Amino acid sequence: MDTKISVDKKSPVPAYRQIIKQITSMIHEGHLRPGDKLPTERELASQLNIARGTVKKAYEVMARDGIIETTQGRGTFVSSRQDIIPSGRKERAQKIIDNLLDHLRGMNFSYQEIRIFVELAIIRREEKLENFNVAVVDCNPESLSIFERQLIFLKHVRVSRFLLDEIVTEPEAEKRLEPFDLILTTSTHYSELLGKVPALKERLIQVAVSPSQETIIEMASLSPVQRLGVICESQNFLARVVARLKDMGLATGPVPCLFLKDENKIPEFLSELDVVFVPPNYQLQRKKENMAAVQEFTQRGGKVINFDYQIERGSLLYVEERISQLLTP
Repeated sequence: MDTKISVDKKSPVPAYRQIIKQITSMIHEGHLRPGDKLPTERELASQLNIARGTVKKAYEVMARDGIIETTQGRGTFVSSRQDIIPSGRKERAQKIIDNLLDHLRGMNFSYQEIRIFVELAIIRREEKLENFNVAVVDCNPESLSIFERQLIFLKHVRVSRFLLDEIVTEPEAEKRLEPFDLILTTSTHYSELLGKVPALKERLIQVAVSPSQETIIEMASLSPVQRLGVICESQNFLARVVARLKDMGLATGPVPCLFLKDENKIPEFLSELDVVFVPPNYQLQRKKENMAAVQEFTQRGGKVINFDYQIERGSLLYVEERISQLLTP
């Protein structure tokens, strides 16, 4: 296929990151879809007249983030493990519904009867879900908010948030988490949490997390020469952002940070930056006294990036399956 990828060798942005940005942008805009085949490392390197190792590095980064996947003997493809393009989920859902309707019509049920069956099934499940409790445990409040928001698809499930430190230092941690039907935590914290609440092992689920596709695309467009900073609530969230920046070659040392308790210092903080990372849904201008500084920052080309971490789609599907199993008589 014609990937329409180009590399500006005079740009301060490394060539491998230019490749990542263009491929992720094509996926985000729908020009590449899950399952589409990409050029081999050799083909793309030849097309761009760059070293094969540069393409290899770009592909490795995207494979790690679940954007692409390589099948031995077949090639490299846009990932089908996650729903990179939202419409993909809707299309598959519609096919499932159409197949169900065809099957029920083949059993001589009328559309009105089918509509009643579906409505009753939803009502029954909602009644059960109203009594279904999920706990999410992570090391920083920003991520807990992100996970809670992402679990919005479980409309009638009650979600409670716990900081990892709260549980680890709680003498009766098992008793505190015992009322919950499921307990979600990241792969990073699973072993530590399991060691604290071993009796709840069957309810404990480790979920894989990664930056959202939108965050990856935004970060791929940055240059190492830009001055970066972070505004956040916790040291743990800062560490997560900095680790990703270093992994992408955008930072080599400490990254300036302003914690939310010092919001009054935002004007001074922004004056020294080109790019600032903030937690999702955080508004820099939520305080009137900061509005002028934020406006000046954006007018001179400053960029605000929401660092949105998410539970990967595969983990979410597993959570849905576990809930379904628990609710099925």
